[in-house]
Amino acid sequence: MPISAAGDGGTTARDAEASPALPDLWTGRSILAGAGALFMGAVLGVEVAGFAELAAPAPVPPDGPGMTLLVTPFLVCFGGPFVLVASLLVVLPTASAARWASARFTGRDVWGWVPIVAVAPVTAGVAAFGITRHPGPPLALSWPAGAVLLTGAALLARDAALHGGRLRRILGYGALAAVAVFGIGATVFATGLVTEYRPPQVDATQLVGNWTDGEGGTLRLAADGTARAEALTDHDWAVEPGAVAEAGKYRCTGRGTWSYEPGDSTTWQQSVRLDIEGCSFAGDFDGWRISGTSDRPELNREYGDLDSPDWYTLTR
Repeated sequence: MPISAAGDGGTTARDAEASPALPDLWTGRSILAGAGALFMGAVLGVEVAGFAELAAPAPVPPDGPGMTLLVTPFLVCFGGPFVLVASLLVVLPTASAARWASARFTGRDVWGWVPIVAVAPVTAGVAAFGITRHPGPPLALSWPAGAVLLTGAALLARDAALHGGRLRRILGYGALAAVAVFGIGATVFATGLVTEYRPPQVDATQLVGNWTDGEGGTLRLAADGTARAEALTDHDWAVEPGAVAEAGKYRCTGRGTWSYEPGDSTTWQQSVRLDIEGCSFAGDFDGWRISGTSDRPELNREYGDLDSPDWYTLTR
């Protein structure tokens, strides 16, 4: 229910902000409420992303929603200070800006201005991130997710200022929501509404042919076990300290051999071993992982940070 900012309709925005009918937003309970909402939003986000990973094609098995249990202690220890700072620097300014705009244009403190104002910082953050990263589906999805998260946190911080502490209620309902998300996700996969991804089962004959990285690099795998690389990106050299950030500089060309490793038990263990003279990935222990689909398989090689690797992908 909207709360009047003043006793008459002619009250200015400044008077509305100073009105005793509007409790101060900048209090400890509001900061804690905003931080609690951000924390539970992060937990739910990790959980939803875990279920989404189960259905997405990938070179290696995903961590799945079970990762939520593993990262929650990390979020508590290291994410706690972060969400407190974020609540102070982003959530409360958003709630305050919404109160000011509402008082300025309506003369009342109307909660509906919170989602309107929250769009601005989320849009700025996504745009800034997009400048340094390649746009794609994850970036596109981050805008509505960020808008919902910031709106919810600002509304709860506003509610805490109006009605008292809300932290325990936020954490309690957030925990119930996490249980509900897990139950719904497990049911969706168990009933077959969504299928968990598995790499296609292939054999050596299906891998024979030309592969490309889409940037001028090609790999030819012949039926007799010979291979030829043409301008494949050699990421081991590209990520070395002092490497020049120049597109196409670290490429390798050469001839060699290849073999298909079927793995012991699951299709996740399939790989292609390449031994090509002049390429640093010759003799890789893990080889190139197989993903994609049965009619459009992909070869993937891990590079970069071992904890958060990137993948070099070749397609037919």
